[in-house]
Amino acid sequence: MGARELLADLTGEGLSVTAAGDRLVIRPASKLTDDMRAALREAKPALLVLLAAQSDLSAVAWTDADIAHFTDRRARLLRWGYATVDADALAERLTRRDRSGDDRVNCTECASYRPGRCGNHGAALLHSHELGRDLAGLLQRCPGFQF
Repeated sequence: MGARELLADLTGEGLSVTAAGDRLVIRPASKLTDDMRAALREAKPALLVLLAAQSDLSAVAWTDADIAHFTDRRARLLRWGYATVDADALAERLTRRDRSGDDRVNCTECASYRPGRCGNHGAALLHSHELGRDLAGLLQRCPGFQF
């Protein structure tokens, strides 16, 4: 279960989940079951990132277009084999990028990208078509980027 799903499940059970530094604060803690506690331990890093991102964007509500872009990106990343936590984080980072007006791009948005491969590696100034997820997940100014 991903961080978003866990957060939705906990909220549905009447729990409030917030972040305080590197700690999760769950209220009322008395409603937590052992299964919930185990899921929270496992998803804690992703939950902290998600909660931080939500607080960063909470000043301005997401538009319907923001939500649609996030959903489409997340679905594509999941189809490509990304873990739910990674897909959520990258889709959210790209949505925040769009909202801020940042002009950098991401390999996963490029027409030449396929999981693990850059089909335009020469123009992108890469020595090989092989491309790791760490590089593919970076925001960058790529000379080989194609819409």
